[in-house]
Amino acid sequence: MNKFNAHLKKIGIIALLMPSIAGAAVSIDVCGHMVDYPNVPTRAVANDINMLNIMVALGLKDNMVAYSGVTAYNTISPTLAAQITGLPEIAVKQPSVENLLNIEADFFFSGWNYGMPVGGPTTPKSLAQFGIKTYLIKESCAHVQNKVDASLDDTFYDIRALGKIFAIEAKAEALISSFKQRLSVIQAQLNGVDKTTVFVYDSGIDKPFTAGKLATPNAIIEAAGGVNILSDLAISWGTVSWESVIDANPEHIVIINYNSSKAEDNIAFLKRFPITANLTAVQQNRFTIIDYTAATPGIENIDAIDKLARDLHPERFK
Repeated sequence: MNKFNAHLKKIGIIALLMPSIAGAAVSIDVCGHMVDYPNVPTRAVANDINMLNIMVALGLKDNMVAYSGVTAYNTISPTLAAQITGLPEIAVKQPSVENLLNIEADFFFSGWNYGMPVGGPTTPKSLAQFGIKTYLIKESCAHVQNKVDASLDDTFYDIRALGKIFAIEAKAEALISSFKQRLSVIQAQLNGVDKTTVFVYDSGIDKPFTAGKLATPNAIIEAAGGVNILSDLAISWGTVSWESVIDANPEHIVIINYNSSKAEDNIAFLKRFPITANLTAVQQNRFTIIDYTAATPGIENIDAIDKLARDLHPERFK
């Protein structure tokens, strides 16, 4: 009997002999499909640093067995390292089905193109046959269905969904409330400001890789008193032409920072690259560096908004 068939047999035995783990069964809309979560997961895996941070912020380490997709691109802070002591990283990039089976995972917290590549072998359907439940972050649904602009409500939806799945709804609502309170303070300080045009530069030389209206940075920019120059582009993350950037001539540029590439190097590139050297933002040295974990759906989005708002409208934060 191969490993996959053995795992399927094991699932059947567990379903027959083991009582349900405490927690009410819930159904949640995940990218347009209702997904049932009959039991509270006890062997969860979080993919990518932003999703790992959400799990930790909700106090769910004891419900986890591992994480994945973090160290290839990001550095784990000392604080986070202390919070996840004992949890292994089963894959530095996206995990395979076998990676998840090897640790007997019962839940995979990820997203389309956040550990679950569109068109790849690891999907909700492929994992379901082995009894592994999945939850995909709401922002990522833009890769598989029509979706309105990215919103901070997407992240709140994710936190609320995890609260239901893990039967910690009060804790999830408290976390959401704390974020909304911080956001309301920032919004009050920005009341009536003129919007600053902003370009998000992630990477790319021949063509820039950037954020359209379906990616979280679009929501961050709006909340910080700016407007994404590509806010009319119905993509999440993707490439555009340099001509579209030149035509918009942004007043400010957000640089996405990764462990694998230094933000300062990208700023230096934009300053020497003939196509971008004369942009208003470049000429005036108006850059804000935002870490990847703060630019993707998660608990650091409010930190990113606060940082960017202070750079776009410093006069409001004196």
